[in-house]
Amino acid sequence: MRDVAKRAGISHTYLSIVEKGFDLRSGSPVNPTPETLKALSLAYNHSYEDLMLRAGYIEVNDKESVFTLPESEYDRVIKEAEAKYGVNLRNDPVVNATVRELILGIAKTLQKNQ
Repeated sequence: MRDVAKRAGISHTYLSIVEKGFDLRSGSPVNPTPETLKALSLAYNHSYEDLMLRAGYIEVNDKESVFTLPESEYDRVIKEAEAKYGVNLRNDPVVNATVRELILGIAKTLQKNQ
């Protein structure tokens, strides 16, 4: 937890509160800022859009479902890029998250155009 908190630039105490969803001392719910959620998405290598949705900053449009890709598809595309360009796209969480967002954006665009 301390490692993730350090990568996200927040205290491990606050990270614990965010993960629980409420402050044990006061019992009040916690509402992290979009900036904190972005930092956590990078630190956890998790979708920023999903964290924003869970925190209530964005809502799912009933007419449009949230588009996701299976983890195997991300892995396949990342492995192909690593092999083709001789780079490692997995060790740096910022690079990994950015590559995953790029893959998702391309997939969404292709789906809309079909």
